[in-house]
Amino acid sequence: MWTPISCGEPSDEAFVARCLLGAGWVGANRRLGMVDLRVWAALCAQLRTQVLLAPAEADLDLGHPDARTVETTGYQVADMVWGHDSGEHYRLLRASLARLASVRATVQIVEADPELAAEIVRTGYVPLLGEMWFATTRLNLQSPREWGALHGSTSLRVEIGRWAAVQITEGHCAWLDLDLLRKLGGGLAARVWATLEAWGRWPQRSLDGREETAIGLGRPALESFGVAHYARRHDARRALNRAGAQLVKLDRAYELVRCEKRAGWCLVVRRLSGGKARAQARSGATRSQGIAANKRQQSERAAVRAQARASLARDAS
Repeated sequence: MWTPISCGEPSDEAFVARCLLGAGWVGANRRLGMVDLRVWAALCAQLRTQVLLAPAEADLDLGHPDARTVETTGYQVADMVWGHDSGEHYRLLRASLARLASVRATVQIVEADPELAAEIVRTGYVPLLGEMWFATTRLNLQSPREWGALHGSTSLRVEIGRWAAVQITEGHCAWLDLDLLRKLGGGLAARVWATLEAWGRWPQRSLDGREETAIGLGRPALESFGVAHYARRHDARRALNRAGAQLVKLDRAYELVRCEKRAGWCLVVRRLSGGKARAQARSGATRSQGIAANKRQQSERAAVRAQARASLARDAS
């Protein structure tokens, strides 16, 4: 988990953050939109599930590319990200994966060496994604109305970068509910919600089962919430209030997200305490009911995906 920082002059990096787990910082060479972040979250969730289900003799160090390669389908990722399956969503998925493949993170880790009374600074440049392969099965079917949902079923292999894969599998991440994130859309409400879910300074459980925090709205917080581009601070606060109202309306775990003036201007957030309580409050409210075409043609889809995977496996070998 990383928290944004701002030191002196604006950084040349698109995003700079300090690690909450120890000394150091990480930066990226470009910003990513909410669609890109949702695609990335879907791939991370699949990788974590894949590693957890791996046998004991598997490469848990993730040194070999196959150990951190996600084997999925374009349909499955599109369903997780958008809840819909169409040629347009495949196009958006491919464009998002191309943007993710271009991201290169700069990681700086500071390690103290008591024997030498010195600090060792390690700097690395790591990609989010490695090799990526699409295999599209083109079907020559006679009844497009009945089989149309199968058109363009895509098998997908994505190699996650080793540094990113280690962060994912060791739990150094904030896990987000993709259904809820999708319902919040791609605007400011989704960004504020994702930032609050990753916030690492929540207080302990209160007597009424709630937790409340006040986040000072200085430059680092405004950059983290995505409202630092406003010329006037009160315009940024109005945008946060609108996003907070939308967030509270859609996420039952949050009771208050609003800007208030205390010692200075703060974003006051009140939500249910404990991950289990929040999950129970959200249950049934945002869960996708699935795609109708998937229910009607589940067996046919499975056959096409198996064919695409087999074809891709032969090409890779």
